[in-house]
Amino acid sequence: MAILKRDPNKKKRRWRLRHRVKPNTRPGTIIVPEKAAPTRLHATAYGPDEIVEKLDCTVAQIKKLIGKYPVLWIDAVGLKEESVIRELGELLKLHPLSLEDMSNIPQRPKIEGYPNHLFAVAHTTTYKKSLAISQVSFFAGEGFVVSWRERTNDCFDFLRKRLEVKGGTTRSSGEDYLLYALMDAVIDTYFPALESFGDKLDDLDDRVEAGHSGDIVKDIHATRHEIRLLRRIVWPLRDAVDGLMRKHDWLIGEEAIIHFRDCHDHVVQVLDALESYRDACSDVRDHYATAVSNRMNETMRFLTIISTIFIPLGFLAGLYGMNFNPEASKLNMPELNWPWGYPIALGLMGTIALGQVYYFWRRGWLGGNGEKPKNASPQQMKPPNK
Repeated sequence: MAILKRDPNKKKRRWRLRHRVKPNTRPGTIIVPEKAAPTRLHATAYGPDEIVEKLDCTVAQIKKLIGKYPVLWIDAVGLKEESVIRELGELLKLHPLSLEDMSNIPQRPKIEGYPNHLFAVAHTTTYKKSLAISQVSFFAGEGFVVSWRERTNDCFDFLRKRLEVKGGTTRSSGEDYLLYALMDAVIDTYFPALESFGDKLDDLDDRVEAGHSGDIVKDIHATRHEIRLLRRIVWPLRDAVDGLMRKHDWLIGEEAIIHFRDCHDHVVQVLDALESYRDACSDVRDHYATAVSNRMNETMRFLTIISTIFIPLGFLAGLYGMNFNPEASKLNMPELNWPWGYPIALGLMGTIALGQVYYFWRRGWLGGNGEKPKNASPQQMKPPNK
């Protein structure tokens, strides 16, 4: 599996392509991920009238449950123990390539068919301060379902409680319905993330409206990146669920296909929401850029007004600063000898400045409403309808 990693020694944003699997590695080789969680097995064997659970069990204990109950659900967490993965694969006759894909994370969401079982890959999500994605793999065959999670989470806890209810749909159904329930639980983890995206975008929009700057651009790009990540794992899942209903009817019954159709609808809903949020990110970014541009225009207009006011004042100051000798000629600034020459010059400057300020105010350039256009009808004076 190719993974893109950032080189920390590079100052620029450059990415290098790395392969976790060495070249010429034999197909079916199990690759234990770095920092993998310890492997734990939780077996639940059940039927309409009876249920048996074994926590932190071994492969040998699971072997004793095979064939004694209609459905056997093995919920595994962690990929650290390669020996456990191999033993369970040999017990259930899981294809080596499927075991390789399960351990070689991350994988693209997919559903593949093998001679005696199905193999599916999906991802669960959690959202606290940021989006966290964890892979979960499924093996489904006649009489058994294996769910293998990369890390511990509580997305399947409610399903265990439903299995404890005697006479419930899950207890009275087969492995195809169990596979549907597990995948539906995975898809349900996407909706809290969508709600968090919506709240985050509303907050960003409010900050833009309030004129806050801060790290708005950084937050917008971070939110857009998380939306892109979630879309990357949901988009192929839609095609996988659709292919499951069409190509693997040897394991999936007609009743379960109806439920998988509901799963497909939920995935489509998530994709539609992600498309809307992606557009909303662009709208918030454009809104912020427009707000910054408007504030810049306001600043430039204010500075232009100040400059315009001082242009005639600077002209007068420069004119009387030329220091022509009035004694040499009567035409050389005779007003310099006037008793009220200096107050008249200051008064003229003040009058010009106040006149310009009044003119700018009448035009609405100082934040006022400005003068109304002449011969305007009442309909033209009304603001446009939103």
